[in-house]
Amino acid sequence: MKSWGAVSMVAALVLAGCRGPAHVPVRVGPAPVELPIVGRTPVDPDISALPTESVSPLQRPEHYRQLTAAECRRLAVFHAPFAHDLDQHSDNAPPFHPHWQKTAARQAEISRLVRGYAADELRNRAAADALTEFYQLLLAEGQFDQLQAADRELRTQLAAAEKAEATGFKDRADIPGLRRRLLDLAAQQSQLEATMAALNASLRARLGLLANDPLPLWPRDPLRVKPEDIDIDQAILIGLHYRPDLNLLRILADGTAGELTNAVLQTVSPLLASTKSNNPLTALLAPIFTPLLKEPQRQQAEANARVRSALAARERQAEAEIRAAAVLLRGHRASIAARAEEVRQLERRIAELEARQQSGLNVSEELTTARLDRLKAQGELLSAVIDWHTTEVKLRQAMGLLIRE
Repeated sequence: MKSWGAVSMVAALVLAGCRGPAHVPVRVGPAPVELPIVGRTPVDPDISALPTESVSPLQRPEHYRQLTAAECRRLAVFHAPFAHDLDQHSDNAPPFHPHWQKTAARQAEISRLVRGYAADELRNRAAADALTEFYQLLLAEGQFDQLQAADRELRTQLAAAEKAEATGFKDRADIPGLRRRLLDLAAQQSQLEATMAALNASLRARLGLLANDPLPLWPRDPLRVKPEDIDIDQAILIGLHYRPDLNLLRILADGTAGELTNAVLQTVSPLLASTKSNNPLTALLAPIFTPLLKEPQRQQAEANARVRSALAARERQAEAEIRAAAVLLRGHRASIAARAEEVRQLERRIAELEARQQSGLNVSEELTTARLDRLKAQGELLSAVIDWHTTEVKLRQAMGLLIRE
């Protein structure tokens, strides 16, 4: 009886320690600051420190470091953050005597599989991010070249108009308008140059390349658009079989992963994981009050049920991602075909105008307009092709294939 009295007293102390203080003092903060009242004023940028001379066309470097899409994917997979550490985790190592330590050997194998699939998921994601930036850089470089070509066309037209004006002829060209368009092209080129510098820096970090290399990257890819449609049902089957995040959850679903199950559930949502008391007396008294506490078996069963629920949700998400990417690929291909036809029509129009010019007709302004329209159409075609390739990257990521190519 005395022992049970002592235990009851300790239990009361534990419960008392779990409750918060009876009175929490209210902390009074500083008084709010009252800002001054003002009226509306013009919002004008201060550019007085910038140079005022005329803007000259930007020039890109002559030499680059060549980077192919395949090499980009390979380097991104190799340098995926934390993936190597997960593969080399100490819990993955089997015991010295696996035959006699079967439980420890089984836990080591589960750790190797779970952490291995987690590492593959990081690699799959890293490859997708790097390839997306690869194609964004390729698009930016192509757009820069098209802007330079448009700049040359406008400068030729501006020079002709200024020459005509200097000799006393009133040219039909709008000289102030041409100058404004040239300034707009210069601003677009400057933005593209900054974008390319940022993409170079990000790709170098993702691929483990020298950060201070003065030569920028040159993304090289044939940009071939495949004509065939994706077999969506087959793609879903492949994705459900290979996706590492799904295989990780399948390993946990059998209920033998122990604490790894709780760790993974925390990555899905912190509220899905079970919580444990940090009070040391609770652990001390656990053997005595086992009937009053949650059984470990019931806790594990609940964790396994949450894993199965997470797996079902992820499978539905994977199927939706694959279907969406496959449908987008079809739409991008149709857009590419329309853009390509627009470019062909403009090329025929340019050929017609060049023939009329050779016959002695003055069609220089119409010819310049047609050439600029063709450059714009070519830029839109390139953008549509890049959209197709980045969507294909998303499809391969959703199918878990970027680490298997």
